[in-house]
Amino acid sequence: MEQGLVIAQGTVQHYLLGLLAIGNNVSALGAFLAHSRGLPRAKVRRIILITSGACLAMLLLFLLMGPAILGFFGISISSFQIAGGLLLGGLGLDMMKSRHADDVDIKAVAAGSDPAQPGNDAHLYGFAVVPIALPLTVGAGTFSAVILFSDQAQRSGTIPALVAAIGALVGVNFMVFSFSARIVRVVGDVGLSVFTKVMGLFTLAIGVEFILRGLTTVYRQLSLAAPMG
Repeated sequence: MEQGLVIAQGTVQHYLLGLLAIGNNVSALGAFLAHSRGLPRAKVRRIILITSGACLAMLLLFLLMGPAILGFFGISISSFQIAGGLLLGGLGLDMMKSRHADDVDIKAVAAGSDPAQPGNDAHLYGFAVVPIALPLTVGAGTFSAVILFSDQAQRSGTIPALVAAIGALVGVNFMVFSFSARIVRVVGDVGLSVFTKVMGLFTLAIGVEFILRGLTTVYRQLSLAAPMG
């Protein structure tokens, strides 16, 4: 029983590290701090809760519906692994080349968008969902990773571990948002930039791994389909 618990913990860590490299909220800190500046603490907490809830809901949606969506469009897992790997690899390269923590193009807000103080709560909390939650915290790369991990988890019977990893990811981002002002003051722009580059390296490695898995599956299928000579 203890051995099974150790294996389960290792699996959760495997999924969590992969998701954390892509779905961290470093890119969202600038927009979040600008959006919440001068607000009462109760409203700031509500923004964090709404942002975290939106991230959790979207990640679980792609976990449950991702494979069905691929089946509906007739996309094989191996093809999606290659496409998702290319996407994650490009994201990882962008993260490694970025000069600042919020320079990643795929997670950036449209140019010229300035999160001015909203005039009502609806706009205030809407901004917490878009763009702070989507796509600054979790975006296309994170959703692709969740779909690929869900296929892996179904094959290995580790869906509970993947759900736990998603919950842990949301919890980590929740804590980072809660202490964001202190974190930025302590680590500064240089620290955030270094963290982004390190996470970019992990993201690139995950993308390469997905591409290799997809190509291996395609090669095996072609080998089985080839006529015996």
